[in-house]
Amino acid sequence: MRIGLTLGIVAGLALASLLPTGLFLYVEPRGRRLWAREGDTPSTRRAPALVRGTAWLSFLLGQLAIPWLLIPAVCGGLLYLQARLGIWKPIAMASTATAGVLALVQAALALRLIPLGVRLLMRDERSCNAAASRAKFAGMVNAGILTGAGALGWAMGNVPKFVHPWLGTALEWGVLRPEMIFGGACLVHAFVLAQCARAARP
Repeated sequence: MRIGLTLGIVAGLALASLLPTGLFLYVEPRGRRLWAREGDTPSTRRAPALVRGTAWLSFLLGQLAIPWLLIPAVCGGLLYLQARLGIWKPIAMASTATAGVLALVQAALALRLIPLGVRLLMRDERSCNAAASRAKFAGMVNAGILTGAGALGWAMGNVPKFVHPWLGTALEWGVLRPEMIFGGACLVHAFVLAQCARAARP
């Protein structure tokens, strides 16, 4: 059981890395000439490792923007079920809707990461100059999402009758935990983006 689960996780990670790696290998060589330095050679000319790593992480997280819209769809389905089954309560409906909005915000932020990664590798002056402020904004938003999702999860697990038990389980495992994992990854991306902003400037 554990071996199968481990293999499944490894296979999933490998599959998720195909698109960002392919995009990175396509864009990175085309931007090497823009990173020319005195005394380098064509074989050693490339963006700093921190910039390359940040760009690849941008591609990895950015590819999830469209599939991430499934989470608000799940929240919409849960809202419908609550109304259909007649077990809805204002706090439960608000919690479900809030979880869906958090996922929408994450998807909107992630959608901008793929173009950002391309511009970093191509040493786009405008994007490089704005990288620090963009990283600060993304970090604040993702920290807020982590806090909000964590607070909702805590309330559903510790406050009696906060939501119906089956709804709490569905929201925690199907919505809030994925949001927290993705939010943590985006927080890491914001941190490394802030670090590489200076190195990427022309």
